Amino acid sequence: MRISIVGAGALGRIYGVRLATQGDDVTFVVRPERVSDVRPFVIEQVNSADRRDTLERPRLAADIPADTDVVLVTVRFDQLAPRPDLDGVAPRADGRRTVADLLRGGPAAPVVVLTPLMPPERAALEGAAQRHITPAMPSVSGYLDERGVVRAWIVGFTSTLIDADGGAPAERPLLDELARRLTIADIPARLERDVGAQNLATTIAFFPLIAAIDAGGGTSALLADEGVLGTALEATKESAALAGRLGDVAPWTKLLIRAIGPLALKPGVALVRLLAPEALRFLDVHFGPKLRAQHLAMGATIVALGREHGVSLPALERLLTVIERRPEGR
Repeated sequence: MRISIVGAGALGRIYGVRLATQGDDVTFVVRPERVSDVRPFVIEQVNSADRRDTLERPRLAADIPADTDVVLVTVRFDQLAPRPDLDGVAPRADGRRTVADLLRGGPAAPVVVLTPLMPPERAALEGAAQRHITPAMPSVSGYLDERGVVRAWIVGFTSTLIDADGGAPAERPLLDELARRLTIADIPARLERDVGAQNLATTIAFFPLIAAIDAGGGTSALLADEGVLGTALEATKESAALAGRLGDVAPWTKLLIRAIGPLALKPGVALVRLLAPEALRFLDVHFGPKLRAQHLAMGATIVALGREHGVSLPALERLLTVIERRPEGR
């Protein structure tokens, strides 16, 4: 199968390297200045000490190849769709093309977006790209360490979910084949209905907890800051109420939200630090200040959705203000 992956960050590399090392034809679509990069892509599976996959010569391109069967989009949320307050639908001021530009100029292949999609961003992307977008819910996570190696968590008992709703009838066999190829590559995947709504609801419910890591300046600093921590927990309750109106929240998120609180959170983090210290490093790297633009963009969309559905989110708004005011790099 010929698969193009837009974005070569941790998420894109995990999916792309696994697919490529089993024999699929994978192209990573990156910025033009990165096309000549000849460094290998290496994935080390944290929860499987003996699993290390290396793609010695990843194929990089500035455009989506014309013979692509399926496109996977793995860029950050704030890079996903043109927004009226940032890019509009015109080319960016810096000359770089948007994801919509790439998709609009690419082949008529199914487009699967692994980045969490909010309704305004999905509508903007579909409108600007002039094609249907299939939401998906990834089952893997990881981060790029100081060696340039992706440290990944891939859990066999969960599946990458691909939305089975909408799209042209001709797309369904290709999406089925993508799920089959991912499963063979030891990333279980399947098509399921209402994945877009489930991903939306789960992302909204979980968002304050990940944004709080940025607001607090890291996991340890967050736990020591009672004010920010209290705001984050209050925002989690607000967001869970909104999420319940928009779709079914993933079971693991429901359990986490029910169990979380000032008395349970600190002992829980202490236990994780003892048993799986790298998981905390992942949280700090993946959800820390590095992703500030993503947190602010996603948070603004969630607040707007709250207004639209009659759910007030004052604590979340305060949390976003803390992120916005925090000095860069802290």
